[in-house]
Amino acid sequence: MIALITGASSGIGREMAKNLATRGVNLILVARRTERLIELKDEIKFNCPGVKVKTITADLSKQQQCFDLYDRVKDYRIDFLFNNAGFGLYGAFTETDLNEELTMIDVNIKAVHILTKLFLRDFTERNSGYILNTASVAGFMPGPLLATYYATKNYVVQLTKAIYEELRSTGSRVVISALCPGPVNTEFNAVAGVKSFG
Repeated sequence: MIALITGASSGIGREMAKNLATRGVNLILVARRTERLIELKDEIKFNCPGVKVKTITADLSKQQQCFDLYDRVKDYRIDFLFNNAGFGLYGAFTETDLNEELTMIDVNIKAVHILTKLFLRDFTERNSGYILNTASVAGFMPGPLLATYYATKNYVVQLTKAIYEELRSTGSRVVISALCPGPVNTEFNAVAGVKSFG
């Protein structure tokens, strides 16, 4: 089995990679930070010597790099796609940086959309495969001071639910799910610039 994980350099993506490796799953790890990917690869190879690990440095805020990523791995016969790359931005909507928000939309929505569609076509053609899209409990409510982030996660939740229903209605054996964690102790708050409400 081969799993492709985006946002694999830290947080949930990193832990998922380590977990799957202990189950003997071969990995393709994708993130922007090459050094972090190499460090994770070395850790996995040390702890799970039979597991094959490939790393790909990519910036999924760039639409073309999403297509390029798919083209690089499509012949590997991926079994499990984990769309995990994403980030947030804290602050009043009138004050947060528009360019950073647009980049967030590119990563949290467009990259998920592109990769889900491209891999889902392959999965449905062979009638097997798993897609897990990282959303959040934030996807079920409005999020003052994290408005754009919450909105992007709502998109991921609703897209995933809609595709799930399409697959279910055709009797497909392809599985798609949304991972919707609450607050997790990762680098998210530091990257988002979250401050105390006190």
